[in-house]
Amino acid sequence: MTSVNKLNAGGSMRPGSYRVFRFGPFEADVLAGELRKDGVRVPLQEQPFLVLAALLDRPGELVWRDDLRQRVWPEDTFVEFDHALNTAVKKIRTALGDCANSPEYVETIPKRGYRFLVPVQVSECSSTRPQEPVSIWRDPWLGCTAILGAVFAIVLLSRAWMATSWEVFPRLPAPRKMVLAILPLEDWSDDGSHGLLCDGITQELITQSGKVAPARLAVVPRAASAPYSHTRKAVSEVAQELKADYLMEGNVRDDGELVRVTVELIRASDKARVWGGDFDRESGDSLALESDIAAAITEKTKAVLLATPSSHEE
Repeated sequence: MTSVNKLNAGGSMRPGSYRVFRFGPFEADVLAGELRKDGVRVPLQEQPFLVLAALLDRPGELVWRDDLRQRVWPEDTFVEFDHALNTAVKKIRTALGDCANSPEYVETIPKRGYRFLVPVQVSECSSTRPQEPVSIWRDPWLGCTAILGAVFAIVLLSRAWMATSWEVFPRLPAPRKMVLAILPLEDWSDDGSHGLLCDGITQELITQSGKVAPARLAVVPRAASAPYSHTRKAVSEVAQELKADYLMEGNVRDDGELVRVTVELIRASDKARVWGGDFDRESGDSLALESDIAAAITEKTKAVLLATPSSHEE
């Protein structure tokens, strides 16, 4: 079940629609999977967002822990449920600026579940936009364009038929893309307070790396690599499951004034450390810090992976 389907499973909805929950200065957009405050995106991972949406679907009611397990963690998901749920709720409170001891939004009902405390407005939105049909015969320009397009298509089909029949244009195999998997960065801070920063930098790395050279380098999406947070599996096993040629892993820690991100790039075929480094930045605006560090790491990764194509590509 997709994330949107999980979120829509809590009530009856029209086909092709989704929900937007609004409470206080916040809104949770189900289709985008985003939490926003006054229109500005607040970083929140997929599972905490699903838990939040489940609570928003039943404001003022006790939502049992077993209900959250069935809705967010299916039976075929191998995870330590109690730890995963507690972590998800902690991240929700961090995103909302809430406190467990004197909650404004999320109340813990010990050994039973959770209750969302504030009123919630629910809007049902359409996920499709109907388009008005346009007749090419009412628009001479569109009519000419359609005719030219048809002629061009006939020419292309003719050349394709010739290439297939007489091998005039032999097909060459497309070069294989390298596949890079960026595993979730680990929080090595003393107080474990950099979970959101780890998530943000990881997402920025995936996004920026995916734009480097799409024709030569493919990046494993976040949804596929996220389950390998704190994994104990061997490099070869993770790479095989993600079908990756290279793995990037790392951690985040700080000394109060500086944030240090340490990463290393590992080649799956021989488990060799291809490259690694430390990136220090002053603590400050988390969004700017995430983008800046991710850009520096991506630039170095690009230089290493794409410098000598023959040594990395089949």
